[in-house]
Amino acid sequence: MTARLVLPSLLAVLLALPATAQADGPPITSLDAGREGVVELGGGERFTAHPLGTATVLTRSQTEGGRVIRASIQEGRWGVPVVANDGTSGGLSADGSTLVLMRIAKAYPRANTAFAVVDTNQLAIRERIDLEGEWGFDALSPDGRWLYLVEQLSARDRTRYAVRVYDLKSDRLLPDPVVDPREPDEPMRGLPITRSTGPGGRWEYTLYAGGEHPFIHALDTVRRTSLCLDLPHSVAKHRRIWALRLAVRKGRVAVLHGDRTVASAARRPRRASVGGGPPWLVGAAGLAGLLLVAGRVRRATAQAASRRRRELR
Repeated sequence: MTARLVLPSLLAVLLALPATAQADGPPITSLDAGREGVVELGGGERFTAHPLGTATVLTRSQTEGGRVIRASIQEGRWGVPVVANDGTSGGLSADGSTLVLMRIAKAYPRANTAFAVVDTNQLAIRERIDLEGEWGFDALSPDGRWLYLVEQLSARDRTRYAVRVYDLKSDRLLPDPVVDPREPDEPMRGLPITRSTGPGGRWEYTLYAGGEHPFIHALDTVRRTSLCLDLPHSVAKHRRIWALRLAVRKGRVAVLHGDRTVASAARRPRRASVGGGPPWLVGAAGLAGLLLVAGRVRRATAQAASRRRRELR
């Protein structure tokens, strides 16, 4: 009853407040709160989290017109996660059923990181995840089962990290990090500049820089695997590298500066992503198919030659 009476007043205050960052400290994506919330894949609805005191007001509203569809007050100070340094927000599954929030931090690195899993129909926290150390949100699978997190491996070097998977169905952190099966021992280094989501929300493409060379991290959120798409060194030398953006176009991921394409990389072949196996496995299947066709061609050629010999006799 108290929440229902206080909520309208809180919403009025929120609508009057300017959009400001909800965390103190350096501009680190794991510390920032999404200023304007996160918009669903279809673009029709927006979810926001506004910490006030020791609680957080959650809202679900229409992007056109801003009409609030549902709102609630949840205990704790939570914010919509930011996944790249350009302010791109995340946390919402493609099917719109699950929203993941991060506990607002005041210092870096954290000794403990907490995430809140929200049921978007009720706008209520259904689960809380507490992990030791500094972690950040990375992605969600389209159905909201697989939660991808960025584990910071060094308190002094923010470019050292590992992508980990949390199974929300069985409530456990999977032991192995997500790696490119072609280069399982290749360390991932860099800072996220920008992100673009593929059709259906299955693939998340993130441009990283600041390591040995710039690359695009292509994360398959369904199969729990990834590809690292290397980019030319000219991208690293680009004078406005932190202003670059990504766009998914006709099977390729383009790196853009304004309307101009700076570089592009091929996405994972569609057949490979459907199978879910590593690239070498798909390549082997393709090779087997070629060998089968070649064998048929050889047999057909031999049969034709045999017929010609019989005709000559």
